[in-house]
Amino acid sequence: MRELSWDEFADAEGNIYVVGPEGGPNLEMTLEKAVELPSAGRTAGSFRLEFRGPFEPILPQAIYSFSDGGERFEIFIVPVGREEKGTLYEAIFY
Repeated sequence: MRELSWDEFADAEGNIYVVGPEGGPNLEMTLEKAVELPSAGRTAGSFRLEFRGPFEPILPQAIYSFSDGGERFEIFIVPVGREEKGTLYEAIFY
């Protein structure tokens, strides 16, 4: 798993990502929030990401493959809530 950096997500709010194993089944998730956190000494920066996926299915916390049309990368996400618009997931890089 490659180290992701704050610079990759600083201006990415609203971007849509395809999440799931290569070859499917995949879900689309939107990056709702990207927040820089006080430095914890992480070379690539400390930050929090919040994604919104469909209401169903709910993905359990795990590492998933993400793609925004470019290269695929992996993120550990945790479901943190459900709203009428969908399920919220969080990833923290600290």
